[in-house]
Amino acid sequence: MKKKYLIVGTLAFAQFLAQAQSKKDSTYQRVDRLEIEAVYNHYVQDGNNSAVTGGKGTEQLTVYGPSIQIKKYKGRNTRSFQLGVDVISSASTDNIDFVKSSASIIDQRVYSNFTLEHYMPQKDLTLITGLGLSGESDYFSLSAKVGISKEDEEKGRSYSILLQAYRDDLRWIQSLQPVKLIYPVELRYKEWYNTYLRKSYNLKLGFSQIINKRNIAGIYPELTYQEGLLATPFHRVYFTDGSVQVEQFPDQRWKGSLAIKLNSFIGGRVILKNSVNPYTDSFGILAISLEHETAVKLNPEFTLLSNVRWYKQRASMYFKPYEEHLPGETYFTSDYDLSDFNTYQLGVGAKYNPLGKPEKKWSSRAIVFRYYFLSRSNGLQAHQFSMAFLMERN
Repeated sequence: MKKKYLIVGTLAFAQFLAQAQSKKDSTYQRVDRLEIEAVYNHYVQDGNNSAVTGGKGTEQLTVYGPSIQIKKYKGRNTRSFQLGVDVISSASTDNIDFVKSSASIIDQRVYSNFTLEHYMPQKDLTLITGLGLSGESDYFSLSAKVGISKEDEEKGRSYSILLQAYRDDLRWIQSLQPVKLIYPVELRYKEWYNTYLRKSYNLKLGFSQIINKRNIAGIYPELTYQEGLLATPFHRVYFTDGSVQVEQFPDQRWKGSLAIKLNSFIGGRVILKNSVNPYTDSFGILAISLEHETAVKLNPEFTLLSNVRWYKQRASMYFKPYEEHLPGETYFTSDYDLSDFNTYQLGVGAKYNPLGKPEKKWSSRAIVFRYYFLSRSNGLQAHQFSMAFLMERN
């Protein structure tokens, strides 16, 4: 999978915000409702650390990302289907393909997900299952998930557990068929890896607690295990003696993170969201992020949003810059996503909730706009614009 771009923000509020404002009725009521959410993301980045294929070069790219999600509530079941595409424009992508051509400057990632949730009112349990797929020119991924969530309204608590599994085929795709791994053009004289598969298993846990009428706290541990081909086949690494090889990593990797969140309601008009998230993995990366978001409700229809995030990362033990790796090393990379850096992110946005008319079958529930600016200490900068439209049919 190409090292493409950084996701710098999301459009939705944390799910448990709404849960704090009102409890469910003691008697479960059947629901029959259809929701459609259309989202468009526009992402632009620029930098000069290294190209997608390694070495020296521009990190400039643009991503156009429309998607749609359809969610159907019927009785105790909720079905949702998402379909999206990322159209990626990057000059360095052109160097990966079999034949260099202007057409390969444009790449597409297509993805879809299906989720089924079944609510059991007697126990306040929700069962979750889902399937997904994603494909780009250099990989094809299948995924599955299963989980359960529970609400304890008397104690103001909620619990969740979600297990996800991914199977990624990293061969280049032609005519919808995986063909072979693609190496840098001067290194295609042999096979550098003995597998083309990557498998990932992800465990997410969640616990939230209503502290009082104004505050909700949550803790969200996450553990990931990966095995197989964890390197990027077309990423060159240049050594001190001028020789070149493809990136090499161990065939196993552990990742762990712990998100701690506190949401506060100030005077009924202001919501403060704060989070801290430490991260570590078996590649030697240590990182921490601090994030704050303020939502100010101007009136029943308009809400202003602001966001600030700081992220600090210690480099992987396998990372060294261009021509600083020594010949004979077992594992090595010059991918600056694994380097030492700080990231600063600022965001603004607005949310519009039209006051719907009960007699209408279709109504607009929300329109959300967000803008983010991101700056890394190693020179990479990015801008992201997002628009979301949520419609509902009763």
